[in-house]
Amino acid sequence: MENQNQFDGLETFDHIVVLMLENRSFDNLLGYLYKNDEITPEKSFDGLYNPNVDYANPIPKRASKDPGKTSISPSRAVNYSVPYPDPGEEYPHVNTQLFNTIIPDYNIGESDYRMIKPYNLSPSAGTPVMNGFVNDYESNLRSTYNIVQPTYEQYEVIMQCFEPDQIPAMATLAKEFAVFDHWYCSVPSQTYCNRAFWHAASSGGKVINPLGEDGTGFSGIDGDLSGMDSWIKEVWSLPTIFDRMNDNNVSWKVYSPIAPLSLTYIVNGTGEGEDNTHGHLDFFFDLEFGTLPKYSFVEPQFLHKHNDQHPSAVHHKLATGTVKLGDELIREVYNAIKNSPKRDKILFIITHDEHGGCYDHVPPPKTVPPVAGMKGQCDFTFDRLGVRVPMIMVSSYIQPRTIINGQFEQTSFVKTVCQKWGLDPLTERDEDPAVLPFTEVFSNQKRTDWPDIPSEMSLKELLPEPDTSGDPLNGLQKAMLTSLLHIEKMKALGNTQKEEIQTIGDMMEFIKRFQ
Repeated sequence: MENQNQFDGLETFDHIVVLMLENRSFDNLLGYLYKNDEITPEKSFDGLYNPNVDYANPIPKRASKDPGKTSISPSRAVNYSVPYPDPGEEYPHVNTQLFNTIIPDYNIGESDYRMIKPYNLSPSAGTPVMNGFVNDYESNLRSTYNIVQPTYEQYEVIMQCFEPDQIPAMATLAKEFAVFDHWYCSVPSQTYCNRAFWHAASSGGKVINPLGEDGTGFSGIDGDLSGMDSWIKEVWSLPTIFDRMNDNNVSWKVYSPIAPLSLTYIVNGTGEGEDNTHGHLDFFFDLEFGTLPKYSFVEPQFLHKHNDQHPSAVHHKLATGTVKLGDELIREVYNAIKNSPKRDKILFIITHDEHGGCYDHVPPPKTVPPVAGMKGQCDFTFDRLGVRVPMIMVSSYIQPRTIINGQFEQTSFVKTVCQKWGLDPLTERDEDPAVLPFTEVFSNQKRTDWPDIPSEMSLKELLPEPDTSGDPLNGLQKAMLTSLLHIEKMKALGNTQKEEIQTIGDMMEFIKRFQ
């Protein structure tokens, strides 16, 4: 009884707003957040300033290199588009990034969907060494971008990370409120799987987006079912926190730029979406007029001038860069919450679904699978987590310069939500005592000072960018297209062929039929 009366912070908020961005590791965006002389003795921060850690990644022997250079250390990002082009994020790529192994040699310079067992994972793999990011990126440049012999200048960008002055909204909120320096994504792989874990505490055994990101898939993984058929069967059937909320009269909405069809619907199959999926303007209206649901999940823009912070597949000379656009989105959402009449009862969470192939130096730890003894795609047993991702929390009950060092992951969110609203657990992962709720972030002292974050984008950066309608689709966009093509047929809306959609413009026209 005594423990039940202890302060856990759950009463400090009535509403949760989650802004989930794309494909950035903790080190890539927040590794330089705190310098050593900014940390008081009673605190610690696991970033990129520790003199006792060797952050350098070796250059593989096959690579072209400058004389005398055998490794690459992290450095400041030279622009808002790095790493360009987009790194590999699929399970085999992540294995190489974590263990610096490409097994068998056949997989060197091979497209992810053509890689073969053991998918670059050594049978004797122990603790990840986190020194294969250069190795994997150089190999990915060969396979995905058809560069016969990548140059040092082309592959060294994978080690570039952003400093606080480059991401003022993120850095300000991380310092003025709370940052978690050991928050991991749930699967050492890509978008769909980790977004599934955020709302279902499982990906149904999947470690690959439906049909792979180029639409061809990993041969033999899904048997006779196509990738999306298998995804619907194994993932859409999972209970989610949306289901739990529906059963307990807890209101929720997904706010999507392409409403009524959102990525959350594609990943989790959250019904038809008419009642719970809304446009971005609706989110700002709900904040202003006090009609915000208990749970709000905000999606960024995934197409055209995409502000999801996803690394770019196309580099426009005059482009602002997706990292800066994402930082501006964070600022806009934060300021709207700051000026909302319900501000003091809102918990604002800013995070990323997965690391997307971007560099990080902290080895992901072990965990428990959603179902005991499960073995999923690529023989993955779901007993280890993915790479660290940024996690920032904002609340009137979070004190400035809060740094949380404990181990957390996507299902820590599920556990906290279930505790907040008295919901039943979803899987053995979120039910496990080792998976902690994030309640230690809260203070019982209410603060009244929310800092102002003015926009730092120039007029030129705010203007429309060069026409992107002719750009080819990036990896995430291809995965979304694959899913939409399947849903189109499932809903009897048409029979579009993949070959008919090659560009961003083609995909935008195709999406109109869902509205």
